[in-house]
Parts: sequence; structure tokens; C-alpha cells
Amino acid sequence: MMNADEREVGPAAPEPVGDLSTERPTPSRRRPQPRMSIVTAVIWVLLWGDLSLANLVSGFLLGLLITWVFPLPPIDFHGRFRLWPHTKLIAILLFDLVRSSFVVAAQAFHFGHTMRNAVVRVDLKTHSDLYLTLTSELVSLVPGTLVMEARRQESVVYLHVMDVRSDADIEAARRKVLEAEERVVRSFGSDDEVAALRGEPS
Repeated sequence: MMNADEREVGPAAPEPVGDLSTERPTPSRRRPQPRMSIVTAVIWVLLWGDLSLANLVSGFLLGLLITWVFPLPPIDFHGRFRLWPHTKLIAILLFDLVRSSFVVAAQAFHFGHTMRNAVVRVDLKTHSDLYLTLTSELVSLVPGTLVMEARRQESVVYLHVMDVRSDADIEAARRKVLEAEERVVRSFGSDDEVAALRGEPS
């Protein structure tokens, strides 16, 4: 439940854009997922701190069991890694981390100021679980903003924003989320997805 000083704001959902509006994949069936089992085996070895055949085998079998009992939904990815956009993504993230840390610290020592928070609905342009997850992680890493809820079927995130003083602050927070999503698509998206961001025909 939101406090009296918190409010939920958000416009109506926009129409999907170009090739960014692919249909969501159907839930995965119960079947072995060897790649996730390998990742589980590596994590298992790191937890035990002992690289041995027994730990590798037991970690791999544990991964098979986990992915069989709790099957993960398939992530449809047809993009490719782009070095320069990815470098810009990391650089902007580091800059936002430093800047927002000073802003939040200043707010903490601003005595006598009543801070008003807001819960902002942001409708993403993409319909990809991967892009939704990466965008949410990028936004939540920056102090002062936190993704409270993400709805994968609607491609919607609900963002908690600190110290909202006007509608301009709300729009700025929404714009930052969409800019983070755009950087994710430019870093990992396919040529058609990047062209859709530019409004070009695929």
C-alpha cells in the first residue's frame, strides 16, 4: 500500500513499435536444460570452493533437477553484441551511479524538507523478457529509483522515484527508463530492432 505522499502515475499504454513488438514465447515444457545445468555446476563448485569431479557432477545433476522441477521460460534472443553501444551503456551507468549517489546523500542531509515520492508506470517499447530484465536492472542499480514491479505480459514496469516535486520530475524519471531500454536494445538487439528504434522500415 502506498503512503499518503506517494502516488501512481502513468499514461495509457502506447502502441507497439515495429519489430520491437514480437509475441511473447510460450512457457517452456519440462525438458533438460544443459546450459543452465552447466551454470549451476560452476556456481556449485564456487560455493564449495573445491574443483573436483564429484562437485562438477553433483552440481550438473542438481542443475538438471532444478530446471526440470522449475522450468525457466525460454528467452527469444536474435540480436548480437555491439561493442560501442555497450561501452556507452556502461559509461552512462557509471556516471549515473556517481551522480545519483551525491544527490541521494544531499537529500538525506536536507533537514526540514518533506520528501514526496511517486510510483510511476512506464510502458516499455519492447516485448522481450531479456530487455525487460536488463532495463529493470539498470534502473534499479541507480540510487533514488527502484523497479517495484515488472509485468512481462504487458511490458510495463512500476518505478518508485524519490523526491518528486512536479510533473516534470515524473516525466524525467519515465524518460530515463525509456533511454535505458534504448541503450539495451542498441547494445544487444538485432538490426531490425535497432532500425525500429530509429523509425526506419525493417
